[in-house]
Amino acid sequence: MLAFLWSGFLIFGDVIVTLASLLNDNSEPQTGWFYPAVIGHCVLAAASVIALRVGLRSPSQRRAAAIAAWLIIPVGLGWAALIPRLLGGS
Repeated sequence: MLAFLWSGFLIFGDVIVTLASLLNDNSEPQTGWFYPAVIGHCVLAAASVIALRVGLRSPSQRRAAAIAAWLIIPVGLGWAALIPRLLGGS
């Protein structure tokens, strides 16, 4: 559940950064990274829901699902830091 909330928080952060870049009067806003970033965070949110369902349904897989859910958080943070740089945004 925490991984899902982090994914939502990171999507919200992407929206805020994009809106802030539109307020910049000095140059053309660099928002080409926005859709790939949001899609990536939605994929991670879906993976966190799947990990939650697997953990709740089968107790034997609960530890693996918990580890996967905890790994989604740093992957999401890395994705948020990496995708604007890869696609030439700000």
